[in-house]
Amino acid sequence: MAEDQTNMEAIQANHNNLKILQASKDRFGSHLQLEVMFPECTIVIRWGLDETDYLRIIEIVNSNYFDSLEQGYHYELLPYVGVSIDQPNGKQKFLANLRCVQGKKAARIEFECSDRFAGNLEWFKKEVRCSQDLEHLRWEKFRV
Repeated sequence: MAEDQTNMEAIQANHNNLKILQASKDRFGSHLQLEVMFPECTIVIRWGLDETDYLRIIEIVNSNYFDSLEQGYHYELLPYVGVSIDQPNGKQKFLANLRCVQGKKAARIEFECSDRFAGNLEWFKKEVRCSQDLEHLRWEKFRV
């Protein structure tokens, strides 16, 4: 995991990070419950995960980055993907990022993700412009 620590005041306030409310499993499978803020409203969505992505994210989210005794943490999914190639002509690895936030401290935590997860992040970054674009993923639609 690559980790960068930065001061929250240096982070632009108009980013489109997705706040992680919960990482868990239900009858539909592994998922993230994400809060997405738009100028017109804030909505909560269900972001489906495969088992590998779920295990990587849950490991990050369950460990408090700065101090295990501290409280007030939240995690954000950053809406961009990096690509790493091990060797020339080697297999591509997709790299996603979470940000751990506590008060005025923040740290970027990079993790390897599946091509499906990377594709979903690219879709979000390029196609989602308003809450209506995420209507099919609204949390309420998946409640039991």
